Amino acid sequence: FASWDEVNVIAHGLLQLGHGLKEHVDRTKGQMRELGSRLSAHNSSMGRLLRQAREAQERGERLRASGSPGSSSPQSLMDAQNSRIEELLQKIKQQQYKLDKQNLQIKSLQSKVNLLIPLHLKDNKTQSPKWKINLKSVSLTNQSQNAKLPEDCHQLFLAGQQSSGVFQVQPAGSQPFKVYCDMTAEGGWTVIQRRTDGSVDFDQLWDAYKNGFGDLRGDFWLGLEKVHHLVQEGRYDLLIELEDWEGNSQVVQFVFSLGGESTAYTLNLLGPLSGELENAIGDFRQLPFSTRDRDHDLKADTNCAKHLSGGWWFSTCGHANLNGKYFRSIPRQRHERKQGIFWKTWKGRYYPLKSTTMKIQPAALESEP
Repeated sequence: FASWDEVNVIAHGLLQLGHGLKEHVDRTKGQMRELGSRLSAHNSSMGRLLRQAREAQERGERLRASGSPGSSSPQSLMDAQNSRIEELLQKIKQQQYKLDKQNLQIKSLQSKVNLLIPLHLKDNKTQSPKWKINLKSVSLTNQSQNAKLPEDCHQLFLAGQQSSGVFQVQPAGSQPFKVYCDMTAEGGWTVIQRRTDGSVDFDQLWDAYKNGFGDLRGDFWLGLEKVHHLVQEGRYDLLIELEDWEGNSQVVQFVFSLGGESTAYTLNLLGPLSGELENAIGDFRQLPFSTRDRDHDLKADTNCAKHLSGGWWFSTCGHANLNGKYFRSIPRQRHERKQGIFWKTWKGRYYPLKSTTMKIQPAALESEP
């Protein structure tokens, strides 16, 4: 058995450990309070910007309605009002982006506090009953707050998740659903399409493309409705990765938004394409989605989805189709090859590609470091 002196030494060590952990928790809680104050300030700033935007818009509408002939330059005044509104809206988006980042920082700090709670309860036997009660209260509060699911894979990445895999997310206004997250050094990407082995038939009807199909760990289409919920809160980057049968790969990336089902899930291109490939979407800034049972393409006399294969944002059939038939080897017949997976500005119209991946993450604001 340990001597009384040894017991005293151990008790003193546990007491010092408890004090050290308590100080760490107090510092962490102080950081949380500071971030909370900054969030309140940002909320106030956002409210002020929204009011200014509404006032500017109302002034513009009043000016448009009056249309008085005595006005010096009504068109220039309207242009100035519109420019001011755009500037205010951009500031609001930047404030929202900062709020989202600080919310994630708070969640990360709360997770650290929650991890420290069991150490206090287990090791610090000499702490006062009041401290134990406070710890229990903080633990329950953090468990409740941490129950909220991330909105996408990038939020998971910012919260400390570094491994790729299947996770559950819940965008605003949506029920929870599972996604495959590709975690890279640049952030967390939510994968919305993958073609690698032809194990899944992509020649599906509208409802299948709306809701999704396939295996998240293999070939799959996440679903237009899910993608719409993921991107409806702001601007997103779409990264497309392509591979040919010789082992060569190329990428293309652009900023986009996606309309809801009432717009036929119209793809809106919000900026120029970047990457190694030229544009194969076409010169159109807005493209509705088409399947063989819902023809929304821009070619009046042809159903592109039926003529080719699979659902896609077709313009006039011939620019790109990453949801075409999967060929394990290149067909000899040209009429077969045109139904394959292709990106016209790379390998041409009649070269079926070996693999494709489409993934998204929030677009970084230029003002952010």
